[in-house]
Amino acid sequence: MRDKTDQIIAAALRVFLRKGYLQATTQEIAKEAEVAEMTLFRKFSTKQNLFLSVFKPIIARQFDSKIMQFAKEEETAEFFRKILFDRLETMSRNDQVVRVLIAESVMKNLDQSINMPEILLNSLKQAIEAHFSLKNTTIDGERCARLIAGMMLSHVILPEKVPFYKLPEQSKREIVDRYVNTLFHFLT
Repeated sequence: MRDKTDQIIAAALRVFLRKGYLQATTQEIAKEAEVAEMTLFRKFSTKQNLFLSVFKPIIARQFDSKIMQFAKEEETAEFFRKILFDRLETMSRNDQVVRVLIAESVMKNLDQSINMPEILLNSLKQAIEAHFSLKNTTIDGERCARLIAGMMLSHVILPEKVPFYKLPEQSKREIVDRYVNTLFHFLT
């Protein structure tokens, strides 16, 4: 029975990425999965449950990141470099997923547990506040998190000709260093 569930989840991912949450139909997903629509409903009961079943594991695997581990970094510049490099790499590799989750979040179609902008902002804010707390320094964690989130999301919403993850390492470092310099201007 797990095969049918996996088949439905894989088909739902393809359809949701193509059409978004509102435009996707359970009938279309069932057809893509080569199962009866009733089978889909037996396993997931609602389209929203199916959407959550598709995207929650992706968020857990790809976007619940190592950011809090980076907070322990002694050097603030290196802390910012690690966050930016890691998140830009992940988001550019998963740009379709990020776009769908952002679009659906903005349209208020999603459960809070997969609200991508909120997840991103909150994880950044926690890590920033933890990092600066270790340094006994007070900063506006919310503003700093918003600035970093904007930098990262710009690579998905306004993509470059070559996605970040496909760039040569030197180009990646240059981009990240420019962002780190911007952050230091913000902090001073």
